Amino acid sequence: MSKQILKPVSITLWAFVFGCLLVSCSKLNEYSGSGRGSAKDIIYIQTNNSEKGQNAILAYKIYADGHAIPMTESPFLTGGTGLFSSQNAGSFNSDHEVMITNDKRFLLTVNSGDNTISVFNIQPGGALTLVPGAPFSSNGETPVSIAQWQQLIIVLNKSNDPVQPSSLPPNYSVFTLGSNGALTPVSKMDVRDGISPGQVLASRTGPFVYGANTWGFNYTPPAVRLNLFSINTDGVLTNGPDAPPIDAQAPGALGLCQSWRQNVLYMAFPFSDHFSYYDMNTTTGALTHVGDTYARPGCSRFCSDNGNYRLFTANTTENSVSMFDITDARTPRKTGDLSLKQGGPVYNTQYYGSSTSSACVSLATSSNDQLLYIVSQHTNPDLSIGNYNYLHVLHIGGDSDLQELEEPVQLPVPNDFRPRGLAVLPLN
Repeated sequence: MSKQILKPVSITLWAFVFGCLLVSCSKLNEYSGSGRGSAKDIIYIQTNNSEKGQNAILAYKIYADGHAIPMTESPFLTGGTGLFSSQNAGSFNSDHEVMITNDKRFLLTVNSGDNTISVFNIQPGGALTLVPGAPFSSNGETPVSIAQWQQLIIVLNKSNDPVQPSSLPPNYSVFTLGSNGALTPVSKMDVRDGISPGQVLASRTGPFVYGANTWGFNYTPPAVRLNLFSINTDGVLTNGPDAPPIDAQAPGALGLCQSWRQNVLYMAFPFSDHFSYYDMNTTTGALTHVGDTYARPGCSRFCSDNGNYRLFTANTTENSVSMFDITDARTPRKTGDLSLKQGGPVYNTQYYGSSTSSACVSLATSSNDQLLYIVSQHTNPDLSIGNYNYLHVLHIGGDSDLQELEEPVQLPVPNDFRPRGLAVLPLN
């Protein structure tokens, strides 16, 4: 029997094989989270960079175990400018600064420092490219919040930027969204100066637009904590019914969230520890107060899960989250509280009492409702204590189970930036 002789493999061939393995491992790390399987979501966060033209969107791929890995192409410059962090606290009372359109084709974000709106094409795989002509004028000053109704985009201009003070009142500006992503202004509704509006919400069940007002700190009642409009198919806004009367114990509103299954509107009060809820008239948009529920101090912003059965509150000043069962939307039932990791030293604020150095300001659930994403800003004026700008990923378990299993991800921005906004792109 003849012996089979194994010939030595050339060094060149080994080098080729080894190189292929390195490339394969690199792709594994980038595209499948180091063996975690494929990513489930991409989340987008605004850096709020106040250097001229340097505002940007950070992008993270999120895996089933909640691990967040930065996209290699991130960050994506908006071409606009964010807000300078030393501005007064009222400038940062906002929500829904970043949004993805209903058809998942475009991402929009505010540039509050230069009064523009950036529109990006969302490429296959989640990379962003600015559409031609972006960023576009916001048709006002200090844009802070965006909503979509049909093919119309509604921008809330807060008009509250001490760096560029203006006599212009706040307004709600409506734009058409072109097939190429271009924004074209079609109408504008001015509102009373001094009310410091912070969020715009477009109803999912009727042609109505709601705007929450946190008030300016020098504002004298009587105050309006909510503006209500009807919106026509041509984008023209008209004033709707009066908002419910003010609760003296909760003087300013910020967060808004709708139970679209049962036509209930939730409204949060950043100066208080509770939120209120209202029946929404599907014919007129009018609100009728139903009740109030305790959350935690600093309850300021909301999100619901995709099924609209759970409601989450961001309790900003103590950097915590509360979870509610809203199966019966008119009887929200608290099922859990969780203090977020890395809250940092507690300090005294000028207007809100005490606060943790890291303050949660944006939140959204994952596409499968199993994770909760939260952005926390470094708000402490003492910059010597470290950097408390974080992304938190929480696991949503059973009826009362919220867990933060890993340490939060420190966002790659300096501690004098206030990153904000959160949009989720499913990767299905």
